[in-house]
Amino acid sequence: MATAVEQRKPAYCAQCRSRCGCTAVLENGRIDRLEPLPGHPTGRKLCPKGLATPELVYHPDRLTTPLRRTSPKGVAPATWAPLSWDEALDEISARMADIKARHGAEQVAFSITTGSGTHISDSIAWIERLVRRYGSPNTIYGTEICNWHKDFASRFTFGLDIGVPDFAGTDLIILWGNNPAATWLARSVEVQQALKRGAKLIVVDPRPTFYARQADCWLRVHPGTDQALVLAIAHRLLARGTFDGAFTRTWTNAPLLVRDDTGRFLRESDLDAGGSPDVFVARNAAGEIMRYDGAGGVWLDAGDPELFGEAVVDTLNGAVNCRTALTSFREAAAEWPSDRAAGSTGVPVEMIDRAADLIANASSVAYYAWNGVGQSATATQTDRALSILYALTGSYGAPGGNVPGAAARFADISGQEFVSPEQRARTLGLDARPIGPGRSGWVTARDVYRAILEHDPYPVRMLVSFGGNLLAAQPDTELGQRALEALE
Repeated sequence: MATAVEQRKPAYCAQCRSRCGCTAVLENGRIDRLEPLPGHPTGRKLCPKGLATPELVYHPDRLTTPLRRTSPKGVAPATWAPLSWDEALDEISARMADIKARHGAEQVAFSITTGSGTHISDSIAWIERLVRRYGSPNTIYGTEICNWHKDFASRFTFGLDIGVPDFAGTDLIILWGNNPAATWLARSVEVQQALKRGAKLIVVDPRPTFYARQADCWLRVHPGTDQALVLAIAHRLLARGTFDGAFTRTWTNAPLLVRDDTGRFLRESDLDAGGSPDVFVARNAAGEIMRYDGAGGVWLDAGDPELFGEAVVDTLNGAVNCRTALTSFREAAAEWPSDRAAGSTGVPVEMIDRAADLIANASSVAYYAWNGVGQSATATQTDRALSILYALTGSYGAPGGNVPGAAARFADISGQEFVSPEQRARTLGLDARPIGPGRSGWVTARDVYRAILEHDPYPVRMLVSFGGNLLAAQPDTELGQRALEALE
């Protein structure tokens, strides 16, 4: 029997966004195993998915050639016949071209599986480029049940996304509905190193995860009640004055006055016919007006604006009661004292208070929130509340905190520029959710199902799916099955 020839090649595992460095060990040109590559920034460990690579690559059931269905839909068992890649590509592209020519590219929808936890991670930008170059504004992509809140809803508060947590330099880690031990191995290694260094850990998760069992404070929240928990923690910080007032005053809109009658910020143009609508109004401790240039990002008057308080202000249309933005938030948070939050969330009062005190006493806080927040009916508003809570720590953009813009810049090839404004306006669900995922062409499965079955607002005739399993990953399986059966 011939002696096996072993080769060792540096590589990386592409089975999720962690992209862990590894050594591929080949015997006679065939992958035998993957091993860690400690010199690589993410190569210290490999998860079970990475270790199972040979089985995934060489499994006898792995699909390696296109198959054309030979039995009618609905007939079981389904039968299939192989065809060449050229035949498959010609047939698919011909159908896509025909529908686009006769009905419009929007009547072909696409589905893409998650890049966070699958092999498709390295391919998503190219797939999106194909979709957008084709001209369809309709891609089902688990954004609205996975990453919308952390990547986009946080922008409604920060103006930027959640940022990259500086676990290496932080004093306190918060994992909110996020278990990197199961979902992001490289980040999990960072967390473990921080804990060995002495960083404290708060975990918000109903499950006894790897990190929940190690936490200094484990908040075992009832699913879907995270928003009440956020507000309860914020209430304790605000009531005790244990938040970063200097950061809040300098870097947030907390001191700006909000009109009670409209809920909008008070502006210089409300006070003076010649005033600017881009200049906002606050007050100092003496009750004097201070102006903030929103366009320039600078205070136009010297002094420190007050963070809390309300006052009656004479405007061009009469006297209007106003209060600072932070006063409004404090009042909202005060509706959730620890005892009330405990009854709703299932988290004991002493644990809520302990979490708030850990945050108050930390010199820096780094956090990450993911699926636990994203997979709830109030994900966007919960993340906005969480973003405000995090702003109160003063750690955003600071050493040991979450750092925006830390990722390396790269040329985006996803093809956003290929979809015209007119075509973008045809995105399913955009009218109902104008600042939602539809702005980027990401649609919900439910909207696609409705278009297929009810032709509302127009028919969807074809679905091209890259690794998506809609019946398992999206809600309303029965509706999804009927829709898939009805596709042309």
